[in-house]
Amino acid sequence: MFDFLRRSEPLWGHANFNRLWAAQILSAFGSRITRTAIPIIAVSALAVSPWEAAVLSALTYAPYVIAGALGGGFVERGNKTRIMVAMDLLRFAVVIATPVAWWFNLLSFPLLCLLAALAGMASALFQNADVSILPRLVGKEHLVAANSRLQATESIAELTGPGIAGVLIDLLTAPIAMIVDALTFIWSAFWLWKIPKADTQPLVEEPEAGPRASLLQTLRDDIVVGFLAIARCPPMRAIITATAFWYISAGFFFATLMVFLLRDLGLSPSVLGVVISVGGLSALLGSLMARRLAKAVGYGPALVLAFCISTLGLLMLIPAAAFKAWAIPFLVAQQFLGDFGIMIFTVLAVSLQQKLLPEDQLARANGFNQVVNGAGMTAAILIAGWVAETIGVSNTVMLGAGIGTLGILPLLTKHLLGIREEPADRSEAIASA
Repeated sequence: MFDFLRRSEPLWGHANFNRLWAAQILSAFGSRITRTAIPIIAVSALAVSPWEAAVLSALTYAPYVIAGALGGGFVERGNKTRIMVAMDLLRFAVVIATPVAWWFNLLSFPLLCLLAALAGMASALFQNADVSILPRLVGKEHLVAANSRLQATESIAELTGPGIAGVLIDLLTAPIAMIVDALTFIWSAFWLWKIPKADTQPLVEEPEAGPRASLLQTLRDDIVVGFLAIARCPPMRAIITATAFWYISAGFFFATLMVFLLRDLGLSPSVLGVVISVGGLSALLGSLMARRLAKAVGYGPALVLAFCISTLGLLMLIPAAAFKAWAIPFLVAQQFLGDFGIMIFTVLAVSLQQKLLPEDQLARANGFNQVVNGAGMTAAILIAGWVAETIGVSNTVMLGAGIGTLGILPLLTKHLLGIREEPADRSEAIASA
């Protein structure tokens, strides 16, 4: 199962990929601390309302819409590793600002919202560059293996990070615990800087002669390129539609998560961290099982099956909200099924996108994905905040879980179900479907 740890694994021969992986190892753990700490600061220290908690969550994801719309071409035409280094340094500054503001008694809800938005913007640009650079580092034949290793690392961080975060927050307070995360961004920037700049030069070249397009025209052209890259690829059309429903459902969940778990259910940060860690274990299993499941049932059917498993996990939130005395077993089931399924889906879907789309359009296609998913999640978070004020947090959680099931429908297409083997490129995927 842990094939990627064997020295015979081909990826060990890709030095630049191993630098990328080294950058991820600690920063993945640190990010779990901040992801856990910021909502706890908002709920416990600042005593925010459900609507304010939703606004804070929305400001974490809304920058993905802006970065996707405006930053796709920027990432496409820039040196991706240098962009990632810059975003790591920006995230260091943003994260370290939270404990500094807390120490000087300057931390407020508006400031926390501003810092969350800046961190979200930096993360969006970083992730776009990260996904776009992978085919260059490992070649298309190793994409599933590379994505599995990266997602396995994220899963290990999800398994252990929230539990460590909960203990650190209990012992040190949430703001002080965020210092650990800030330092991991320096670690990441160091390893990314070691990837030679010449190896990650952009494929998109600026025109040599003629009048230069205006900024507005360039942005419009970038959005169109990203949209058409997805729209002209039937498997990716199905995947992005399903993913949009999942993000809308997730928006309802994230908007009310900390209020639901800390106030409605009365969980402590430590117990909360343990429950979330169960999802990390199942996500680790999912990242390791993705290739095996694709070989066993077919690449396209594995995508659909994984999404269905994840949706079943979302539905576990309904009995968790309805029967609060028995909530923890249902939350554990939600974390296990939801993270297991969505991890397999993510590994296979991202690898498929990297294989099917031209490399010189990949960042702009990623940007379009960020616009769709970020807009859906942001809108859902804001709506969920208002709904929670109206019908209660628990009912809002149940409503969001039900929405996720709609994402199964667009996946039930021959363009996906017909893909039996891992395709080498777009023409092979279309031919097999």
